[in-house]
This record gives sequence, C-alpha cells and structure tokens, in this order.
Amino acid sequence: MKKILLILVQTVFASNAESVLERIYKTEYSEAFKEISKLPQNDSNTCVLKGIVFISRFDDLGDTLDLDSALSVLTKCQAGDFWEPLRRYEIGLLNSILGNTIKSIKETREAALIFAKREDLDSKAFYSIYGYYSDALTNWLPFVSSKRKTYMADLKIGFEQSKMFSPVFGNSLIWMLYDNKKHSAALEIVNSILEKYPEHPVFTQTKADILFKMGRVEEAVSIYKQSEAFYAKRSPNSIRYWCAVANLAKMTKDNFWKEKLQSKEYQAIKRWMP
Repeated sequence: MKKILLILVQTVFASNAESVLERIYKTEYSEAFKEISKLPQNDSNTCVLKGIVFISRFDDLGDTLDLDSALSVLTKCQAGDFWEPLRRYEIGLLNSILGNTIKSIKETREAALIFAKREDLDSKAFYSIYGYYSDALTNWLPFVSSKRKTYMADLKIGFEQSKMFSPVFGNSLIWMLYDNKKHSAALEIVNSILEKYPEHPVFTQTKADILFKMGRVEEAVSIYKQSEAFYAKRSPNSIRYWCAVANLAKMTKDNFWKEKLQSKEYQAIKRWMP
C-alpha cells in the first residue's frame, strides 16, 4: 500500500511540475509561482522548480537578483529521486553564469554521475548534454566523434519525447548542431519550438543567430530589431536587450547600434552577456 501511495504522489507531482514548466516556457513566471504554491511545500522537490523559475526569469529579463534567489533556494534544499541530480545540474548552471568555473564543473559532474545510473528518458538526455561537452573537451577532433553522435541521438530522443523538458533539450541540441555547422537542422528545431511557443523571446533571438550564420542577414536583422523593440518596453536594460543591440551592431555595422555599446549601461552589464 505504501508503495502504491508513493507512486501516486510522484505521479501527481510530475503532473503539477509539467504545469509549472509549461508556464516557464510561455514566460509566465508569476503564473509558474502560482502553480508552485499548489504543490506540497514540504516536498523537497518543490524547491527545484522554484530555482528553475528564477533562472529562467533571469535568462529572459536579466535581473541578477534572480540568480541570488535561485542559488539560495537550490543550495538550501535536498531533493529526491530525479530531482536531486537536476538540483545539482541547476547549481552547476548557476555557477557557470556567475563565473565560478570550478564549482560549476564539480556540481555538473556530480549531477551527471547520478543521471548516468538512471534509466528514465529525461535523465539520459540530461546526461547526454554533460557527456557531449565532456567528450568535446577531452577528445578534440576536426569531426564529431561517435560518442558525441550517440549523445546527440539521446538528446534528440529527449527533445522529441520528454513531457517536461523538451525545450531545454531542444536548446542544447540546437547549439550542438550550430557548432557542427548543421544550421538547417538547428533552424528546423528552433522553428518547431517556436510553433509551440511563438512568442518566446530567447528562442526568437536564437533563430536570428542561426539565420545570420546561414547568410540570411536581412531576416536576422529584422528579427533582432523586433527583439530590441520588445525588450526596450519589457525590460530595457536586460541582458536580452543588449544581446539584440550587440547583434544589430555586428550584423548591420551601423554606428547607431555601435554607439549604444559605448554607454555606461552596457558597460555595467557586459560581464553578464552570454
């Protein structure tokens, strides 16, 4: 009976977690926190979802206080089952953003070691991200190794089948394809994500980056101009706003955009740029 109840609780939590993550992918952060408030607050896994909301909101709106909040939440809690390695993975990501390279590597590796022992689809996909970049660092070759191809295949399965993390896996797969000059395949994935989340501002910028690399400069510039106008209203000094400005300066060579990069506002945020 206890086992049946445990499975039921885990199923309910997973369903609610899907709702939280869906709100995040729609950039509805307040609604995501409302969904979290419906979860058992004594469930240690709930804190991982809170941390993910903070990190995602930072990536979009650029408030560094969200990084402090995420780090505080994620380091104070201990999660269980799948959510414990994910907690460590997110802490690794945070330390990477903060420039704490050694801590980032340590946490990411510890997360990966746990993911490697699990058989569920999401764990395999998260491990494949670690495995791909770990192999790329230790086994540099002028072509993609067979191990990296395997990791990319596992990640593709995660992107296509995961109920909770499809956009996360898709994002990593996009940049792997991009780095391997498979721009058409990367564009296909970002377009499929934008079909479901058509107004996602981060994936919109990613699409512009890919188009520019493909030589479709006018399309890329048009997207970044729309993005710049969008963030000028939504979050006028955010990282994403300055990503748009910096890319417009690069793509257009226009002094109007270049001069913006000389401002004290940009210089203050420059260290946070991806």
